Amino acid sequence: MKVLKNQQGYALLVVLLIVVLFFSLSATFIAGSLNHSKQEQTIDVNNHAVAAAEMGTLYFTTDFERELKMLKYEMNTQTQLKLNALIDCIKYPLGNACNTQAKRDQWEETIEQEMKAILIGRIMDKVQVLNTQLNVKKVPFTAEKIDYTILKTTTVKLNQALKNVDTASTVDKEVESIKIEMEIQGTSEGVTKDLVATFIVKMPEGFLSSEETIKVDTLQITSSVDMKYENVFSLVPPTQSCSALLTNVLKSIATAPYECLSSSGEKLSTFVDQIKNAKLDPVDFRVYTNSFKDYVCDKNCNNINFQGVSVVVKESDTSVSNNINNLVNANLIINGKLGAGNNLMNLGKNGVKQSLVVKELAIDGNIKNSANTNFLVLGYNNPAVMANLKWGNHIEISNNSRFCVDIDRVKSSDLALLSQQIIFSGSGVMSYFSADKNKVFELKNASGADRTVKEGKNTYKMTDLYVKRESSYSTFLANCGVSTKSTNTMPLDVSIPVPIDIDIDLEIEY
Repeated sequence: MKVLKNQQGYALLVVLLIVVLFFSLSATFIAGSLNHSKQEQTIDVNNHAVAAAEMGTLYFTTDFERELKMLKYEMNTQTQLKLNALIDCIKYPLGNACNTQAKRDQWEETIEQEMKAILIGRIMDKVQVLNTQLNVKKVPFTAEKIDYTILKTTTVKLNQALKNVDTASTVDKEVESIKIEMEIQGTSEGVTKDLVATFIVKMPEGFLSSEETIKVDTLQITSSVDMKYENVFSLVPPTQSCSALLTNVLKSIATAPYECLSSSGEKLSTFVDQIKNAKLDPVDFRVYTNSFKDYVCDKNCNNINFQGVSVVVKESDTSVSNNINNLVNANLIINGKLGAGNNLMNLGKNGVKQSLVVKELAIDGNIKNSANTNFLVLGYNNPAVMANLKWGNHIEISNNSRFCVDIDRVKSSDLALLSQQIIFSGSGVMSYFSADKNKVFELKNASGADRTVKEGKNTYKMTDLYVKRESSYSTFLANCGVSTKSTNTMPLDVSIPVPIDIDIDLEIEY
């Protein structure tokens, strides 16, 4: 019986020990669980802060990127408006600011530069809008203790080498990209986390298409290609006054060649000023006058500057004969014989090419000391009348000048004497034309031998060095500086806007 009681006591003790052990383990487990739960809660709050910062980054960067993408439509419109100004300039009358290909190319290059500057400015405006949001908390969920805000923005304009163009030491100031940094802070239950979002906004390659263009028609004054004798000496002189002509040109109802007849009391210098004030080119105008001295000269006829205007005078106008020295920048056409009693000297001394055209030359003075002058003797249109080509004691072509003769319309005896006596110096040359392929002009001496010149150890035929036969009459006139103007419809190329693609790279730094 005693043994049985002892066994029951041991059993009860074991049960008690098991119960104590269970509660001990339970207490340890519960304590561990509570501690682990607290750690998880801390980690969870930190994760929420990171998530808040990420949500803020997504919110601000998505909105900013959307704003940048919308700029491409604005840029396309702005580019077209600037191109419209070029198109308006091209449409008749062709404006002075766009009347050459070089000027039109420069205009388009200016558009490229201006549009790039506008784009950079608009991007900076978008950044400024972001700056108005600094430290302004955004709360995405009212029921949660989460918010985010922009702490700071930093903007740097970079060149191709990724150097800050605003730094004084940077030589290349051409902006190729803009680096924008946004420091964003997320908050969850009092815990904060900062992230940095970095945008790299790359500049487009261009705003105008390099491959596609449109045609814009304009009326353009061009030099005639296939010129004839009749283009130089008009059979029917104009009757329109120069003031009426200029008015019609400005109203866009006149077509080239712009020809007019000077009126009594008018002056070439005044007409040139009126042409220039109207942004027109004096070279496009030809004036017929009954009195060279009254129309062209002021107090005297020394150092007259035609400024590119062509002046046509009658053979009977004796005032031109004694006042032809010292001409500069002139295009003088004498519709007949030049019978000057004085020398033809000191022409073209200001370095500007000019032309003096006559049908016949019969002077008793010398032709020398001239520069930059094309001197043409074209003869008469009547085959039965051969023109004289006579001078005094000396004829010399020098200093970037050209002596031009239609040998089919000039007396052969005068040509023979010219062959023997004409002298060339500097860069002076002679051009001639003949419709007869077998007819030539060569520099010969009185015995008929070739005239030669020695340079160093070599001897050359002067004809080879100084005389050139022109292949056609139009080429002959063109190479001798004579041209007429005509108005033609010309399609000119203008670039079109290219839809720009604003390339954006985004990086997030934790």
